[in-house]
Amino acid sequence: MKNNKKIIAANWKMNGSEELMKEFSQLTPARHNDVIICPPFTLLDSAKSLLSNSIKLGAQNCSAEDKGPFTGEISASMLQEKNVSHVLIGHSERRTLFKETDYVILKKIEAAIKSKLIPIVCIGETISEKKTNKTLQALDSQINRSLAKIQPHEQVIVAYEPVWAIGTGLTPDENEIRETHLYIKTKLNQHFNADIPILYGGSANSENCSQIISIENVGGLLVGGASLKKHEFKTICNC
Repeated sequence: MKNNKKIIAANWKMNGSEELMKEFSQLTPARHNDVIICPPFTLLDSAKSLLSNSIKLGAQNCSAEDKGPFTGEISASMLQEKNVSHVLIGHSERRTLFKETDYVILKKIEAAIKSKLIPIVCIGETISEKKTNKTLQALDSQINRSLAKIQPHEQVIVAYEPVWAIGTGLTPDENEIRETHLYIKTKLNQHFNADIPILYGGSANSENCSQIISIENVGGLLVGGASLKKHEFKTICNC
């Protein structure tokens, strides 16, 4: 039986509206998990004014640069001014669609930490890596090239998100999640003195959240599509 506090993070991606944020203003998770909502940049102000004070505010990305001629980018220091406490970094969509390398992700982690934001660093394998039994090799590479290079005392959250499970309705079985999270935990313990929370992300929803969150070394959930439905997300928050 789990008694410890979990982290439930919502990634709205490029979805949401002022109307949806007003709907979520009525969200009051009943249990004492840490809840973080990461809306699009345009909704950060509304989120701060409308969401319950018990809900923390996250961003979906930040620049590796602090300021300068980088049209369309938003820096970690700008997010800090918006009272953002967390920021997603290295989401698989950023890696695949926007070709972000582990080096770029490292620089974004460093920028977030410098601005006193807590980075939620996403790692995970593709379907081709899974099929060729290279899951652990892929995770090793991502951890070694980004996370392992930051100061061991810094605060950070890791989210394991198998790329093949995101938005597909597919999830690894319980043993796969358990074994992968144990591997990540062991790997992180080689580099960090602190206990790093490891979230699971990849088609988490109200039907599977209780089962997933009860697995050893699963510190919480990174929720995508299901986080856009207030009642379903409330159920997940209270898992």
